[in-house]
Amino acid sequence: MIVELCTGIGFLLILTGSIGNWLCICVFLRKRFRSSILTPFFVSLLIADCIYLTFRVIKLLYYQDTLFQQFLFGSSCSLSFLIRIYAYFTQNAPQILIPLCHYELYIHFALLLMSFLAIQRAYDMCRTSYRLVKRSSSSRSFSFVLIFIAFIIAYILEFFGLSIFCSYELSAHTAYQWYDYLYHNLSNETNHLTNFMLNQSANQTEIDCIINNRSSCSHEQIVRIARK
Repeated sequence: MIVELCTGIGFLLILTGSIGNWLCICVFLRKRFRSSILTPFFVSLLIADCIYLTFRVIKLLYYQDTLFQQFLFGSSCSLSFLIRIYAYFTQNAPQILIPLCHYELYIHFALLLMSFLAIQRAYDMCRTSYRLVKRSSSSRSFSFVLIFIAFIIAYILEFFGLSIFCSYELSAHTAYQWYDYLYHNLSNETNHLTNFMLNQSANQTEIDCIINNRSSCSHEQIVRIARK
């Protein structure tokens, strides 16, 4: 029952948040707006916003244990349809496609797109007003080129950012630092960590290793478990 409720809430949030964007896209695709050089920018921004909202809702449902636990009577939304689809893609898709499911990519894309939009608009105004040159279709074609460049730059930033952060050496070191601080300073959060491990089918040996710290496990074992 909770799983179906979480799925319904997720789809409702996505539909409610996206309906305004799709209505705006329909307006921009009308005949009177199609010839504008601004239309491709705005349509791309609206689509990126819809994708961003979708992934944010999925993240919200996944982390609901700390946000909505009191409303869901301690149950979890981590088995809802949206979470399972997202998890399947991230675990089975080729590495080159992984940045596409991170909402940060669409934030970077939107920021770059707005910058390019300002540049394109300023260039077009100068070209048509001061030089009295009639606006041509090449300006609109250049808009698509700028949109493509903005997406490629955003993708590259996200791809290399994930590659660096998720590299084996760095992620292991970062995970251990996080765990060590948690163990020595935040006992309640350490209990949450062990409960999370139990829910993720961790074996008792790993849990004992985390709880007992260095008394029963080597440093390398703790690093491996913390990274996992």
